[in-house]
Amino acid sequence: MDERMRLSPILTGQTINTYPNLDLTGFLGVGDFANSPGVYRFPAARVHAENNATLELGYRPVIGEGFLATRGESLFYTGLLDGLTSGVVWSTVTGQNAPTAPFQFIYTGHDGTSTMASSASGLELARLQPDPSLNEGYFGAGDWTTIALLPDERVDLADRTIRLRNFMDPLPNYLTTSYENAALTRAVVVDPDDGRLYWRDLGSIPGCDWEVTTADHVVTAHLPGPLTGCPDESNNVGIGTSSPGAKLDVLKVVNGGGATDIGVNVRMGTTSVNNFGGNADAYSTTGGQNLGWRGSAMNAGRSWGLDGNAATNSMVNTFAWTGVRVVGVRGFADGNFQQQTNNIRGVWGIGLNPQSGGWGYGGWFDGYAYCSLGVWSPSDATLKQNVEPLTNAMDVIGQLQPMSYTYRSADFPTMALDDRAHYGLIAQDLENVLPALVQQSGQPAVVDSLGNEVFPAVDFKAVNYEGLTAWLIAGLQEQQTTINTLQDQLAAMQQDLATCCAAHGSTDGRSMSPGAGAGEALRTDLFIVPNPVADHTQLRYTVATPGRTRLEVSDASGKRLEVLEEAVREAGAYTHDWTTTDLAPGTYHVTLYLNDSFVVKKAVKVGL
Repeated sequence: MDERMRLSPILTGQTINTYPNLDLTGFLGVGDFANSPGVYRFPAARVHAENNATLELGYRPVIGEGFLATRGESLFYTGLLDGLTSGVVWSTVTGQNAPTAPFQFIYTGHDGTSTMASSASGLELARLQPDPSLNEGYFGAGDWTTIALLPDERVDLADRTIRLRNFMDPLPNYLTTSYENAALTRAVVVDPDDGRLYWRDLGSIPGCDWEVTTADHVVTAHLPGPLTGCPDESNNVGIGTSSPGAKLDVLKVVNGGGATDIGVNVRMGTTSVNNFGGNADAYSTTGGQNLGWRGSAMNAGRSWGLDGNAATNSMVNTFAWTGVRVVGVRGFADGNFQQQTNNIRGVWGIGLNPQSGGWGYGGWFDGYAYCSLGVWSPSDATLKQNVEPLTNAMDVIGQLQPMSYTYRSADFPTMALDDRAHYGLIAQDLENVLPALVQQSGQPAVVDSLGNEVFPAVDFKAVNYEGLTAWLIAGLQEQQTTINTLQDQLAAMQQDLATCCAAHGSTDGRSMSPGAGAGEALRTDLFIVPNPVADHTQLRYTVATPGRTRLEVSDASGKRLEVLEEAVREAGAYTHDWTTTDLAPGTYHVTLYLNDSFVVKKAVKVGL
């Protein structure tokens, strides 16, 4: 019959797993001990649950005052070891270096839902895992059954991490001890390949990413490379970006909460002779283009690629700056600096029209502009097309109205206008005559640090005075041609007058009777004396051939105002007295008609 339970009587001198002289007195066994000859013939612990054990290899003499379970090749015991200390013993038979049997902590709670704990195998919280060498073991926290791995370090986390509450700052209210110790110099480090923790002395860290030099400067990315795992001179430093494209690349995309956000802020408060808030040198001898500093701004109501501000005795945030020379932006180019160059530009501005009908300027100056050697403009023939000479320049110049004026500086404070007397043209008047020399422009609005408009934008017309130079030259040339013609005519008239006076016995030149000079070759011409005209002016004209003559006056647009004289004349010189008191200041045309031909002269009356 099968045995169900056994209570050992006085039983000493027993042997289990080759361990002799064991006292098994009073041990209670649950199971069939009679049918296991040679293997646990008697209960081996105070309470022993046995089920067909086949080996005693896991038994040790320390087992006794506790609970023992055996089955097949496996053994489990919990209780006192040697009757003194508490412990747990478990074993199974494994092959050499084969996976060992773990001691698992399983939770099987159930909350009515489908969870890992409610599964057939339960939720594994941790395990004790012997090493295959059977010479050491590991504690693994986590569900190793699910991830199908085995712990292989003294403490091995299957997932999550370690939390040290007494390392928190400030400490939680239920803790009173902080483990901060500034005197210690050893730190815990992690191997990124397998996640194992190691320690190292902080003094042995060479400062791979950031180094402190003997002069206490903090430096990085400066060592000759290539270096593995450390930044060298070929690498970049990024702030706010993981892919820096420059030696120092700063990216800020999160609003700071104020009206102004700044990517890099440099403040210099030293007392040196030369103080530079920023200094940039580009000195490559093989590059196609070197830029000391480049600024780009876009997509705002007001975008400044580079904004320079300099002040004398300017109090800003309790800092004061003083100086004899105050320069907002200074450019200096020297062709003999390190390498000879043929093109030198102290400041180079490029302005393009942003859109059709817009305006762009390579340089914009509010206030006076000074250029010690003048301003040069491109004028090479290879750059030009549609080249035509200027004609009727004096007619154009005659329509211009030079003025003296002062600026309304108080009404337009953002334009840096002065209160001095100026001489020039009114843009609207010039636009009626030479529209190509007038352009619509504008002064942007001024806003404060919060984006509020302090001064509105100003739209105005700008004048290109340089463009008048060609018209003045052409007018001077036309005037010189007229002077040459008049000089020739005057010489001819003087000759005719001398001949006429000689024929009448007079030499004072006052006689100018009809027909004078009829025997000489005359040209039909008209002279206005004086011009600009006075209230009483003479129209002197010569007639080359006999015929019907007429003198007419018209305004600048060609509208006839008056016929001054009509007559039949013989060839000769004549004079007509012209009273202009009823004419307003302006430009007029006087026309001499002779039969089917005519001569036109311009008369200008200037207001008093």
